[in-house]
Amino acid sequence: MADEMRPTRDMVREAVFNVLAGYIEGARVLDLFAGSGAFGIEAISRGASYAVFMDNSAEAVKIMKKNIKILDTQDADKTEVMAQDIRPGLRILSERKDSFGIIFLDPPYYKGLVKKSLKYISVYDILSQPNLIIAEHSKKDEIPEAEGSFRLSRRLRYGETIISIYTKAKA
Repeated sequence: MADEMRPTRDMVREAVFNVLAGYIEGARVLDLFAGSGAFGIEAISRGASYAVFMDNSAEAVKIMKKNIKILDTQDADKTEVMAQDIRPGLRILSERKDSFGIIFLDPPYYKGLVKKSLKYISVYDILSQPNLIIAEHSKKDEIPEAEGSFRLSRRLRYGETIISIYTKAKA
């Protein structure tokens, strides 16, 4: 899995956080397929109240723990790292009654994992206000307009990288 890690370019991450500017402060965030932990760490540094980082790669978990240690102690205390595959990890979060206002979803490209992940997030019902899922993927990935209880609200393109922003559909 570590050889599949593909760090998000700084330009793309900056653009994502510009879009999220009014939503980060005080938000609980979940960084799925966290890799280096860049999205969650950036969210904490911008005022998120808590971040859970999840990845099934031992190498990625080691890297993100090292990166989290760079945060000051107060911010590092606002983090949790889960070495889990997405489905059992989301089940654990659901059983704990955890919920997140913003979910970062950055799976390996070309494996259909955005659609699968949206389905699991919908099943385990862990998204709360402001109800945002930020999915990074390749322009070549097939990405749904809707999946489970989520609908595509915005798509941003940065070269070969696409950011799809999903929100929970109104009941």
